[in-house]
Amino acid sequence: MAESVDFEGEGLLDGLDGVDREARRELLELLMGEGATLDELKRAVAEDRLALLPVERVLAGEGKYTPAEVAERSGLEPGLQDRLFRALGLALAAPDDRVYGDEDVEAARTVLRFLEAGFSEETVLEVCRVLGDSMGRVADTVGGVVGETLAQPGDTERDLGLRYAQVTRVLGPQLEPLILHVLNLHQRENIKRVVVSRADIAAGSLRGATEISVCFADLVDFTRLGEDIEPAELGHVAGRLSDVALEATVPPVRLVKTIGDAVMLVSPREVDPLLETALGLLEQWGDGDEELPELRVGVACGEALGRAGDWYGRPVNLASRVTAYARPSTVLATNEVRDAAAGDYSWSQAGIRRFKGIREPVGLLRLRRHHPEPSRADARG
Repeated sequence: MAESVDFEGEGLLDGLDGVDREARRELLELLMGEGATLDELKRAVAEDRLALLPVERVLAGEGKYTPAEVAERSGLEPGLQDRLFRALGLALAAPDDRVYGDEDVEAARTVLRFLEAGFSEETVLEVCRVLGDSMGRVADTVGGVVGETLAQPGDTERDLGLRYAQVTRVLGPQLEPLILHVLNLHQRENIKRVVVSRADIAAGSLRGATEISVCFADLVDFTRLGEDIEPAELGHVAGRLSDVALEATVPPVRLVKTIGDAVMLVSPREVDPLLETALGLLEQWGDGDEELPELRVGVACGEALGRAGDWYGRPVNLASRVTAYARPSTVLATNEVRDAAAGDYSWSQAGIRRFKGIREPVGLLRLRRHHPEPSRADARG
């Protein structure tokens, strides 16, 4: 079938010569021999992603069913099926497109089993939104790392495409048990943090507003920095902030999310682990690298509502406002945080300030580690 197509006449070899031209021809013939359509090849060439088409086809599997056929085979209501795909952040297929396989039918049946067990549609959609966001970031990271690792100087489209597809076939199935294992570990830690009161049990709800401490850490003048360095380097700086935050995290503190040039960390109930994390983050940031922008941290505490892996409420809003007000290379906290802290820290007054969206004036303090004054004997040596 591949030999009957005039790749040159179709414009698929334009701009290439020598080794690159022959390598693309071989890749096009191989893809068509495996069932790729001419339209697929044209789109891939036009979008400059022909080298990724082999791995795309590995991941796509065998498309046998239309959206309606998936719904019919699984028993899931078609409208809900569409809402689930949107919640997962995935594009909806056209009604006549046969792009779904048996694994899609089984996934839909799994959702139906959750609904039959008593979970509401909104609850399932909430889980799907979090799952889609998390898996999207995992896919972005894995794809970037694998792409950088596999690309070699002098590669042709054929070389990279076939190597990428082969690694995906071999290592791709290993990701599933790894992701499940990490999920189980996080579920176990989450269960340890959840408090179930008699009032919760009587109300038939295990989670309402929860006492938390929360901090934001953001990079000073990050926007202006973007005017001076390349986007890739800017992304490296933001990525380093996330890495350092994870390294500095003291359990049960959890990195909730990254927001461009900032990270948000939360500790359930206990303030001290978050204070240790905030101080450690500030100490580790920029260690040995004077080119990095300065970091500032703001901390607040109070009751907040946990939803879809994120937190909402006064302490979250306040921590964000406090962070924006903090001086570079400082940790700024509210009076409530100081009152809730049990550790031996050094506090200094930073005034009282009104913040937009916060009803009452807020007392602020700068936090440092406590370094006891040396005794006279120590001073004498």
